[in-house]
Amino acid sequence: MKRVHVAAIVLLAMCASPVVAAVLSIDGEVYAGESKALMPPSIDGVWMLNITRIAPDGSPVKVGEVVLGFDGNSLMQDLNSKNSKLGEKQRELETLLLDLAERERTERLATAEARADVDKARRKTGQPQALIPGTEYRKLIIARERAERRLSLAEERERLSAEQRRQERRLVEAEIAQLQGEVAHLQDALASLEVKAPREGLMMHKSSWSGDKFDVGSQVFRGQAVAEIPDTGTLAVRGDLPERDLSRVRIGMPVRVVVEGGAGIAVAGRIEAVGRAVRSKSRVQPVPVLDLEIALGDAADLLKPGQSVRVEVQVADEQARSAGAPR
Repeated sequence: MKRVHVAAIVLLAMCASPVVAAVLSIDGEVYAGESKALMPPSIDGVWMLNITRIAPDGSPVKVGEVVLGFDGNSLMQDLNSKNSKLGEKQRELETLLLDLAERERTERLATAEARADVDKARRKTGQPQALIPGTEYRKLIIARERAERRLSLAEERERLSAEQRRQERRLVEAEIAQLQGEVAHLQDALASLEVKAPREGLMMHKSSWSGDKFDVGSQVFRGQAVAEIPDTGTLAVRGDLPERDLSRVRIGMPVRVVVEGGAGIAVAGRIEAVGRAVRSKSRVQPVPVLDLEIALGDAADLLKPGQSVRVEVQVADEQARSAGAPR
């Protein structure tokens, strides 16, 4: 009976004891809600480029500053080739214009001679018929008709030759215009290989599919993001909340964000949202976790995107015991 009384007293003491606060520690990472991605330019026929220049990771950059550059040797070779072809076509046009002018003069002279023959034949047949023997007059009529036919053919030939000359010139000029367009396109492509910062902020290198961060000499596929310049005004933290601790947190709870190895840097925040999809924390740690979104306070400028942090949440120790109790 005495043992029963002692057990009851101990139980009552435990129930009456105040709830002690405990700290729930969660791994997280700083990220920016808004960010400008930097990637290779879209150039026709080019699917992979080598990085020849990149601003240091974490360095501050200004708007319009060149922060990323790519190798343009192949484009430069194409540009030199197109410029050479363009020069040849321009010289060909100069020669063609001289030839066309000479052919035009020749055609005009031929037409003028045919017109002079017609005038001469018409003057002969314009004499009184009574003064010319009948056989001779008929010869003059036939000669006039022949001269008129030759004039008609000469005028038609001159017209068709003029059209031919126009088409020959148009063809060469069209080829020149096409080459000029290709040269301008290549020049724009070469200029686009130097990527300028679209905003002021910090340069953050991204990682390739192998996990290595991009640097000078790295090969990049078209459309693949190489770096980003985040908006530091939209910094937040995404934590990995273990599924077993889901019942211990709620939206609006205050948290303390501590930088890992950051010489005691800590920032206040609060829980903004709790994810609904469960996923594995990593391949190495197949622990079921949910995303925990943390909104930061006024001191968020002490943090940088990509930093590893520890999110500390004050929870009741009583809740910790109930959460850890077997079901």
